[in-house]
Amino acid sequence: MSIIKPRANRVRTVRHIARLQEPNRDVLVQYARFIGDTADYVLNQLIDTTLAKDRDFIAWRVEQPAVPSSSQPRRETSGTAADRI
Repeated sequence: MSIIKPRANRVRTVRHIARLQEPNRDVLVQYARFIGDTADYVLNQLIDTTLAKDRDFIAWRVEQPAVPSSSQPRRETSGTAADRI
């Protein structure tokens, strides 16, 4: 029995580009195939279920002013310009 259930409803999605370690990407793709849904859906469910259990994060988030995520500055944490092509 899978931990993540296939989606029941549709929610507006936005594009977000991220880099995954290859073994994690492989597991993500396999799990999506296992439940018959997309890797995007699996990632969203993992975020929903994992971060929803982080009490420190939830408390911190309540204290933050309401700022749309699109106004947050972008920061590159690793990689070279050639990696971004």
